[in-house]
Amino acid sequence: MKPEPETIIRNFQKILHGADYNPDQWLDVPEVIDEDFRLMRVAGCNTFALGIFAWTSYEPEEGNYRFDWLQGIMDRMASQGNKVILATPSGSKPAWMSKRYPEIRRVNALGLRDPHTRRHNHCWSSRIFREKVRSINTELGRRFGNHPALGMWHVSNEYQGHCYCDGCLNAFYQWLEKRYGDLDSLNRAWWSTFWNHTFTAWDEIHPGDASLDGMQVDWLRFNSWQIGDFYQFETQPLKAFSPEIPCTTNFMTLSPRIDYGYLSQFVDVVSDDQYPRFDPDDTKLVEQAARIALKHDLYRCFKPGKPWFLMESCPGHPQWIKPNRLKRPGMHRLEMLQAIAHGAEGTCYFQWRKGRGGFEKFHGAVVDHDQNEQNRVFRSVVELGALYTKLTPVLGSRVRARAALIFDWEVRWNFETSRGPASENDAYQRVAVDHYQSLWKRSISVDVLRREQDFSAYDLLILPQTWALTDDFTSRLTEFVRRGGTVVATHYTGITNDTNLCYTGGFPGNGLREVFGIVDEEQDCLHSDEVRKIDPADRNELGLTGSMTASEVCSVLHLEGADALATFASDFYAGSAAITVNTFGDGRAYYVGARLSPEDVSQFYDKLIQTTGVVESVVPFRHPEGINIQRRSTSDHDYYFVQNFTDSSHKLPMKGLHWKRVEDGAEITTELEIHPFESQVYSCRSTQRS
Repeated sequence: MKPEPETIIRNFQKILHGADYNPDQWLDVPEVIDEDFRLMRVAGCNTFALGIFAWTSYEPEEGNYRFDWLQGIMDRMASQGNKVILATPSGSKPAWMSKRYPEIRRVNALGLRDPHTRRHNHCWSSRIFREKVRSINTELGRRFGNHPALGMWHVSNEYQGHCYCDGCLNAFYQWLEKRYGDLDSLNRAWWSTFWNHTFTAWDEIHPGDASLDGMQVDWLRFNSWQIGDFYQFETQPLKAFSPEIPCTTNFMTLSPRIDYGYLSQFVDVVSDDQYPRFDPDDTKLVEQAARIALKHDLYRCFKPGKPWFLMESCPGHPQWIKPNRLKRPGMHRLEMLQAIAHGAEGTCYFQWRKGRGGFEKFHGAVVDHDQNEQNRVFRSVVELGALYTKLTPVLGSRVRARAALIFDWEVRWNFETSRGPASENDAYQRVAVDHYQSLWKRSISVDVLRREQDFSAYDLLILPQTWALTDDFTSRLTEFVRRGGTVVATHYTGITNDTNLCYTGGFPGNGLREVFGIVDEEQDCLHSDEVRKIDPADRNELGLTGSMTASEVCSVLHLEGADALATFASDFYAGSAAITVNTFGDGRAYYVGARLSPEDVSQFYDKLIQTTGVVESVVPFRHPEGINIQRRSTSDHDYYFVQNFTDSSHKLPMKGLHWKRVEDGAEITTELEIHPFESQVYSCRSTQRS
């Protein structure tokens, strides 16, 4: 008998489908809660996050705990066969606590203590706040750790923010001392002689000073460490009472100030909050879909071989997106199946029912203010729930990729805190998406990795603006190419070490100059409305053709063994190399010395793949741009997720493939028609084996 696959919730062989549920907002209207449980069955939802912002409902006054209402909800969830992701409430502390213990409120960079407002307003290092968190988490663990409805612990909510109080600054000094050992080493690492910033005592350091970018990077590292430390502190009482129940906290996509790659090592399950803005009228919808796909693949690779899921998404429209347009038909399914296609095994919503007041009363929900189960949004959830039941065999399947792309928060921080080159917002992310998208739109599977992850088994490695290097990463990259790997790097590769000190002796530094066979001598940053033309070299080995366009950044390259595939056609660097290739050992190292237009990046990879065959699509046919096909595989079946991110219908040749549509069993053998913004899943016997 085939063993059941590992699932997110133990012994729960279902794709997670549900929502954040706030019954504490409706305790005085019990008939609403009764209706909720009826509608949960109708919607096909099976998983609900409870208690995320319920601290005062649990503890209306210090030490006076009231869990009767939660006990009733948990019991009803169990009787209905649902699972609960039970939250710890630290994301929003009670007002009485802020009033009685003002020291638990954060201090901003100017040294002023914040009032009790909004949420996520607690000090990370406060001894009193930690005591209160331990107490409430201990009570939750004791009372509900063995409840049959409990499937997972939801630890806090969207951890975020900085505190500059004395306690947090002292923790920062201790972290720095552990990292550097002494002030002399720290001063060298930060180049503190700049502007006479040499420190002679730890308490002279203040992270609000942006003039030392090395310090800014370390403050961001420390903040991620502090969040990780707080997360581990929160889970201790939960693990004590329920060691078999997984713990998670919801990440926030590619949030620039928190290293989710670092935090992922502490969670049992990776979960994310994702609110795509798929609008049929958006000319950049395909690019946005690629950006979200990159993030999905990054999350999938945080814990290789383990499933992840969306903790929050939205079946309707979030209230904070401007303009507040309705989500168009088909978009909800398109968004959710995109996550499943990239390895997720659950998509849940914020929120189940719209609240009557507050900041998010118009935020999309499964149940609207009209409470009408026939409205369009609710029916879309019902339909998706029915499809998820048929997609159960996808559980435990895997994405197999031969290409990898490096996306790393520490690289990003070193780049974005460096004044001058990183003048454009989201420049790091945008260039990564340009290169990722060129493979994604060809339906080539890509693993998105952090620097420290192993990339030795891939055939193609992509390094978009890998500004900061470590010795270990450089060594492994060099060996990867030497042994026959293909690497594609861009401008701004190998500029600094990990404390943001520039390499001397030419870029790319730390020994990569020999690997790429070039010196990236200067980088010309262009005005937003400027471009430079690039011409392919005669008889270049990739067969690049036509004039190409560079914007934002142009590198002045000198060849040291590499061959020029294309050269600049204008400005004082006309005739110098813009795109190069170097043979190093048994491998090939390509360098793209400019930010090419997405179309030109696409041509580069098209020619690279045609010429070298280094990677291939998951299907044996080409399809129009805007169509994406992802494959997930078990030992005996492949599942193909076919998605149309365009407003046109397309017919795809099957090329001898024999697929069965999961939703209705229809067999597809000759031609597959995909309608505008349609999303379908097909299965067939596997052509690969693990």
